[in-house]
Amino acid sequence: MAALNSNSFYHRPESKFPPSLWGDQFINHVSDSKVVEKYSKTVEVMKSDVRDLLTAPETKMVDTMHLIDTLERLGISYHFENEIEDRLQQFFNLDTNYHDDEAYDLYTVTLHFRLFRQHGYPISTEIFRKWTDGNGKFNESIKSDAKGMLSLYEASYLRIRGETILDDALAFTTATLKSMVPDLRSPLKKQVERALVQPLHFGIPRLESHSYIAMYEEEEIRNETLIKFAKLDYNLLQMQLKEELQQVSRWDFGELSGLPEYMRPLYKAILELYIQFEEELAMEGRSYAAYYAIEGLKELVRCYFEEAKWFIKGNLPLFEEYLKLGLITSTFGYLVPSSFMGIGYARKEDFEWLRKKPKILVAACTIGRLVDDVGSYEGEMERGQLAIGVESYVKEYGVIKEEAMAKLMEIAMDAWKDTNKEMLRPSCYKSRDLLTVILNFERLVDVTYKDKEDGYTHPEKVLKPLIVDMFVDAFQV
Repeated sequence: MAALNSNSFYHRPESKFPPSLWGDQFINHVSDSKVVEKYSKTVEVMKSDVRDLLTAPETKMVDTMHLIDTLERLGISYHFENEIEDRLQQFFNLDTNYHDDEAYDLYTVTLHFRLFRQHGYPISTEIFRKWTDGNGKFNESIKSDAKGMLSLYEASYLRIRGETILDDALAFTTATLKSMVPDLRSPLKKQVERALVQPLHFGIPRLESHSYIAMYEEEEIRNETLIKFAKLDYNLLQMQLKEELQQVSRWDFGELSGLPEYMRPLYKAILELYIQFEEELAMEGRSYAAYYAIEGLKELVRCYFEEAKWFIKGNLPLFEEYLKLGLITSTFGYLVPSSFMGIGYARKEDFEWLRKKPKILVAACTIGRLVDDVGSYEGEMERGQLAIGVESYVKEYGVIKEEAMAKLMEIAMDAWKDTNKEMLRPSCYKSRDLLTVILNFERLVDVTYKDKEDGYTHPEKVLKPLIVDMFVDAFQV
């Protein structure tokens, strides 16, 4: 690309974004208060029954852990956070001997590992050694255990840097499960097929719940009460989300002088939005929160401007130079403090912590930037844009684009390991709820750019069915 001088007329490549897929259906949503009341009453009764199951002292650890996993995958565990935390802490402190007890098969051990890791308990990977040979490789004999292999596969996504046994586990289980699929029967076949496309730990929890509810219904051993509970609760939350969508579906904008026509609505919306935020937060004694979101937006715009200069001049920076800027243009440095504004217990010290770019935020920005770069590469090249991330790596290291994209995904996967480490106790130095906000942004990236697809630019294939599941189609109960 030829460099442009200051007198050159620059024509910005246009993205052919499709029109809105949704029309005015969210704007026109009307909630049925009678249905909400009916569902809510039924859910309250069911909550009491499930709480009794969770807290029953005579229930075996294996059965309770299985119940916790089922509740989480059905999307109703948030009703029992304290009870689940108490049980997991109790079980973790037992220091269970997973090696010698025959009751702890591959499925059970890997399930326990995943649950403990998901909740921040630093359980050791040594519990997997009973299934490895003298060289640390997994025994071929476990390949016939499809349920256990699937559980090990899901557990491997909770690994941190240096846990080579789980790196090996991921490669081993992925290859084995792919070869098993044709011979499996549903619902296990459906679970394996979905996991190979969307690992549980990388998935958006509500969407994973929607998928699992349907598969759990096909299980031979299932709890019908939990199925009904999950469907009612999903529908209730969907109604709430529709009401929120109605409230945010765009604004009546006027014209603002002094700006190009196409920028005026956005500028006015941002100004009005943050004025409103500050007013509402002031009533909570948290007006300072809006400041950090605004500063994040300023930093984002400055970095966008620098990237634009690279593109206009046709310059390719060194990859590391690009990445320093790219971490900001991932947008998470702006979106995370914006999300914290809506969390009542997020205090000023939490925003200051974010401002210092903690490791988990850097990991999220890395994932957001590089997975985006890989997913949007083809589209950017077609539009005549400079796909800076991939092209910088190609030029600097003399590799082909496929090798560059593979390396970017490798760096992103290492960032996932950093996130997993930061979510563990005692290195978990902030509220896990706040850290989970950051984790969920990483999950959003994984889902949106699945299989190198740019779900933001072309939502029809990737995001449309997910949005339908989340906001449109309710479960029949």
